Amino acid sequence: MRPRKLKVCVQVAGFKLPIATLKIKKFADIKRPKTELVCPKCGNKPKWEGKYVCICCPYCGKPMEKHIVDEKGTIQYKCPEHGWQEPTTYTNWQQLKRITLDGREIKKERLVSGEEVEAQVYVMPIEKFSKYADATLTEYGVVVDDPTSALNLKKMLVAIQRLNKVIILRFNDTYEQRICLLTVSLSGRIILKEMIPINIADIKETMKVDLNNISEQDIKEAQALLSQLPEATEEIFKVTDYRTIGVEATTVSPKVIQLEQILAKVKAS
Repeated sequence: MRPRKLKVCVQVAGFKLPIATLKIKKFADIKRPKTELVCPKCGNKPKWEGKYVCICCPYCGKPMEKHIVDEKGTIQYKCPEHGWQEPTTYTNWQQLKRITLDGREIKKERLVSGEEVEAQVYVMPIEKFSKYADATLTEYGVVVDDPTSALNLKKMLVAIQRLNKVIILRFNDTYEQRICLLTVSLSGRIILKEMIPINIADIKETMKVDLNNISEQDIKEAQALLSQLPEATEEIFKVTDYRTIGVEATTVSPKVIQLEQILAKVKAS
C-alpha cells in the first residue's frame, strides 16, 4: 500500500459527505545496515563481468600480479606462491561474504532445527506496553489440539481481554529470533502478530490514542456518526482489480475450529 491521503466519505441523500482525511503512512520498517559483498578468500570487492571476478589466488587468496604475456595484450595472473592461476570467480552472490562497512561479517547462524520449537511466554501490563511501538511484520493463526492447551490458551486470552495484559511469546526460528503478541482479531480468530524487534525497528511518527477515559457524550457522538454509515455487505470484501485475473472465486469454509468446542469436551468428561 502506497503512502497517500485517504478521504473517508459517506453517501448521504445522494451526496458525498467527507468525515475525515487520513494520511496513510507505513508504521515501521526493519533497520538494515549498509553492507557490501566481498571475496571470502581475500576480503576485496570483486568485479562483475558476467560473474564475480576477484584478482586473488583461488588456492591461497593472495593478490596476484597482472602480466601481459604476448603482443596481443593477453593478460594472465601469477600468484607468488602457486604460480600462474586463473582469477577467483563466483557465479552467485551467495558465494560471497557479506560484511558491514566497518568489516563485520553478517552470517546466518542456524538457531534451531526441526518443526517444533520452544517459546517462552511473558506478560506485561498494557499501560507499560503502550510505550513501545508494537509494529508487526506478519500475522499467523494458531490451533490447539489438546484440552490442557485449550484451557491455558483461554486463560491467556482472558488476561488480554479483561485484565489489560499483553501476552508475549519469544522463540528461536531457523535463523532469527521471533517476538510475537498473542491476540484476537476483529473476526474473533486467535492470532500471533510478529513484532519488529525494537532494537532493529525504524519507527515513523504516527498517531496514538488513549481510549480509557471515554465519556457518555463520546459514546453518543460515536453512535450518531455510526447511524450515518451504511452497513457493509460481503461484496465490500471483494476486489475487481488485476489480482482477480485468472483466479477462480472460492468460498470461505464455514468450518472454523472454536476454542469453546475443545473446552466443552473437557467439561463434559
